[in-house]
Amino acid sequence: MVPFAQDVSRRPGKRLRVWSAGCSSGEEPYTIAVVLKREIRDFAGNDIRLLATDIDTDVLTKAAGGEFAAAALDEIPNDYHGLFQRKAGNGERIVADDELKAFMVFRRLNLMEPWPFGGLFDAIFCRNVMIYFDAATKAALVERFTQQLKPDGWLYIGHSESLIGTHPGLELVGRTTYRRVK
Repeated sequence: MVPFAQDVSRRPGKRLRVWSAGCSSGEEPYTIAVVLKREIRDFAGNDIRLLATDIDTDVLTKAAGGEFAAAALDEIPNDYHGLFQRKAGNGERIVADDELKAFMVFRRLNLMEPWPFGGLFDAIFCRNVMIYFDAATKAALVERFTQQLKPDGWLYIGHSESLIGTHPGLELVGRTTYRRVK
């Protein structure tokens, strides 16, 4: 079970907010989406939203379309294949189903600018983005992510990334997985 989705799975009617920061062409948010859809028993009976952001509007347009090379199915367990259909007239492409797209929102966002969020997130994925920043910028970004997480919320960073030192608001629970302390 996905740790940040356990409570939602056990008690329908719950709210779940997930953010994929630096989502690029959409592989990460769609992967998160298919796992949530499969793991949460009463998916439709919950208030689930996944925000996917990137600075590049061209990749966001591609991501929002939910279209990928058919070979991408080779990397996805068979249990998830039903959430994608072969694109009509082009068996070389697949498209995410509309039900999957319905709870996802794609928006342009520069991580260095003010964030327009009104609420907190249960999980934030910022994988392979911070490698482009210097230490001070990375530390400031981690602080902002921490403040944007609910207590006990989860922060996932890339395997080629690490926090410099420790952060008082986060505990390491996996190689690149952190949980906000209360």
